[in-house]
Amino acid sequence: MLKKIILLQCFLLLSIAKLSAAEQVLVGGYIFPPFVEKNEQGKPSGITLDLLKSLNKIQSEFHFSFVLTSARRRYIAFEQKQFDVLFFESMLWGWQKAPIEASKVFLTGGEVFIALKDKAKNQDYFANLNNKSISAMLGYHYQFADFNSEPNFLRSKFNIHLSTDEKMNIQLVLLNRMDIAIVTKSYLDRFLLENPSARAKLLISDKMDQTYKHTVLVRNNISPSVSKINELLNKLIESGEFKNVLNKYGITP
Repeated sequence: MLKKIILLQCFLLLSIAKLSAAEQVLVGGYIFPPFVEKNEQGKPSGITLDLLKSLNKIQSEFHFSFVLTSARRRYIAFEQKQFDVLFFESMLWGWQKAPIEASKVFLTGGEVFIALKDKAKNQDYFANLNNKSISAMLGYHYQFADFNSEPNFLRSKFNIHLSTDEKMNIQLVLLNRMDIAIVTKSYLDRFLLENPSARAKLLISDKMDQTYKHTVLVRNNISPSVSKINELLNKLIESGEFKNVLNKYGITP
């Protein structure tokens, strides 16, 4: 028994030593299903957190830790140096003037519009958004709104409902309380997988509002640099960890 306790203590000391030797990297993220979401216990989960675990598994130079913020607050949190890195982000989403660089594109995706088939007989329904109610995500940058995420601007231009729950936005359409929802395609695919009866009720736009070119944004002049992040992304892909994480969420790289 004493031997087991000593071995356990040695293991814990080695783990602590390994962790303290690694350079700590704080990664920010906000609710952006399936990349960041909350599990049944209300704790952050999703692709980003799984990838950070994979990064910590395949190398020991850096230890990546997750910091939860909100879509609107992420710019202030970055300025306050609450984190230095963001995954699944784009320079187009309000970062053009920030001291930040983008990695290579490591995943593509996009957003689509959905509506009830009873209302939307064909794809022409999505051609004009001005006369329709829209459910969308607070703090997100949409192409149909010229990437302006300010709530007052959006409400002045559109009949729009802003929430922090992508599932709720879909349900508002299914309940016929909103005409259209704009949804991340990867999240919609998983929602329909879990709720197959909804597929027959919904018309999904053929055209995406925008096509994501997912990058990692990295603060200027820090370690790891953008080139190092690119190297780690390549390692994730070559090891098969990247594909395994995406497959878990029903996404094909």
